[in-house]
Amino acid sequence: MADLNNVGVVPVSRFLAAEPVFSCQLDGKGKAIPLTNDSEATVQQPCWLHLDFAKPETINWIHSTDLIPEIVKNELIKPNQISKEIRFDSGILVVLKGVNFIPNELPDPIVTFRFFITDNLIISTRHQQIDAIFQLKDNLEKGIGPVDVADWLIQVSELISDQVNQSFDSVHNKIVKLEDLVLNQRIFSHKEIGRVRKQLFILRRLLSPQRDIFVKISTERISWIDDNDRQRLHDISSQQNHYVSDIDSCLLRIASLMEQINSFLAESTNKRIYLMSLFTIIFTPITFLTSLLGVNLAGIPYNEQQWSFVGLVLLIIVICIGSVIWLKYKKWL
Repeated sequence: MADLNNVGVVPVSRFLAAEPVFSCQLDGKGKAIPLTNDSEATVQQPCWLHLDFAKPETINWIHSTDLIPEIVKNELIKPNQISKEIRFDSGILVVLKGVNFIPNELPDPIVTFRFFITDNLIISTRHQQIDAIFQLKDNLEKGIGPVDVADWLIQVSELISDQVNQSFDSVHNKIVKLEDLVLNQRIFSHKEIGRVRKQLFILRRLLSPQRDIFVKISTERISWIDDNDRQRLHDISSQQNHYVSDIDSCLLRIASLMEQINSFLAESTNKRIYLMSLFTIIFTPITFLTSLLGVNLAGIPYNEQQWSFVGLVLLIIVICIGSVIWLKYKKWL
């Protein structure tokens, strides 16, 4: 938790002009206290300022405030970012990516969350709404929220990880259903597999760098992060590493599904071609005789005999029966 030897005090009036989406002061017991002009951000009761970086008021305040290092200001308002962690003397800048899990809809929307955190102040920015932040606010209302900045960092990381877990569980359940369909030899659209694969690739690209970020934060010698906090961050990293392994396994299962589907389609096509070939073999002699003798009926052998037409019909029947017997003998029919 926080190191009380480095207590800092920041008047809240210095950042209320930012017009935040959400702001509060942690009471140190898991609840949030509304901010007033007389409030002060301390180590025991840090303040959280949540901003929309696309608002002009936010951009102007970030550029004008001296609470944030210059290099951090651009990172907080930059629209397209990769996951990263940068250490400063006064705090750390972290950029995380998460998902807003939507049941029965793939792929899930990807959201980016940026925050600069010191021993007594948290400044976070986003443009899209983030479900993990709503859950954290709900925890504060219930009195089970973070008690200090280190606990806030861990709870945010866990909530973002939980959203990823829900998204992965949804994808995994979809894969199980697709596997059942394949086992029952039922064909489905390749678009379904395409959506599942896309979500898996998105989750893997999201998780791979972030597991390293949590490891890096847990190894940083930061005064307000104690050994217990480091262990919790390391556990989050291990959990995300487990997700990456599961995603790789699911990608292999998707590849196996594609092979089975292609094999099933090839077998079905071969059966149809085989059936058409049988009909072709049966009717080829008939077609040949009718083409040969049907040009001029008066020219067939024994045409002056009364039984000539009946003989021709019997000959065709014998050829058809002989073709079927031959196919049976060859086990083609």
